[in-house]
Amino acid sequence: MDSRVIKQQGTNDKASKMAIAIEQLAGKIDTEVKGQFGHTVVVQTGNVTIKNSELDCEFNIPFDDDTEANEAELIFYNLSDTTIKNIKSKAKITVTAGYGKDTGVIFSGFISYKKTYYDGCDKVTKVNALDDMNLQEKDIESITYAAGTKASKILKDLCQKVGLPIADFTVNRDYTYKDEETVDGGLMSNIERLAGICGVSAYILKSKIYVRPLSKGDNTQFTLSVDTGLIELEGFEETETNGDYTDIISGYNVTMLLQHQLQTASIVTLKANNVSGTYRVKSGSHEYNGSDFLTKAKVVKQ
Repeated sequence: MDSRVIKQQGTNDKASKMAIAIEQLAGKIDTEVKGQFGHTVVVQTGNVTIKNSELDCEFNIPFDDDTEANEAELIFYNLSDTTIKNIKSKAKITVTAGYGKDTGVIFSGFISYKKTYYDGCDKVTKVNALDDMNLQEKDIESITYAAGTKASKILKDLCQKVGLPIADFTVNRDYTYKDEETVDGGLMSNIERLAGICGVSAYILKSKIYVRPLSKGDNTQFTLSVDTGLIELEGFEETETNGDYTDIISGYNVTMLLQHQLQTASIVTLKANNVSGTYRVKSGSHEYNGSDFLTKAKVVKQ
């Protein structure tokens, strides 16, 4: 099915936007777009390599700016018994995806769950994986900080308890506790709470901890427009209460053809009707259902 067929149907505005984006993107990819618009998916774990050109597969891979582990879901159809046996719990797994030769790693983590079952004539294998097995929520012993302690001090202490290198620690504001402050319960949930008080995001990226304002990120030099795969965008505004602070976060929810460059804190330039500016990726997902090959993201103004 090519983009011309979608256009001729003329009944789905979203589909027509996708068709236009695909046609324009095709000229930018260093390969001939064939089949499902040149979708390329390669999953590797141990000695197993699964390609979408050989076997049907699907995935949903989320990413966001908090410290809790993200869980990817992958579904494979009609794998051999030997292949299924070699997909092992806690083994490292990577997903590389893109169009033709323009591909990149969109997930790297460890297998946490595997199940095989039949759905009609299909043998289905579902695999769940965490981007870091050590980032599952865990309780911490009660810690009491003296009056006059700053929230940033407590936040940094808790980040160090995660056990990963801290790549960046920059707070946007600080709060001084007038009385003793006791911290207990979930480590990750407390980090998220204190990050909000300090006006920043705290997240894990490539096995390092980043604590920094929403305005900071990693510039991908990528411009998102219809020419590069933009399908839809919708504005949003959210209010967050963090301790004594109330923050208003605004930006856009965007849907695009799958873009492997986008991940947590990616800085992108957005160009669309009545919208132009630099935005930071707050959260999103890479999704593939066998036909639709998409990246969805929430981006906030720089």
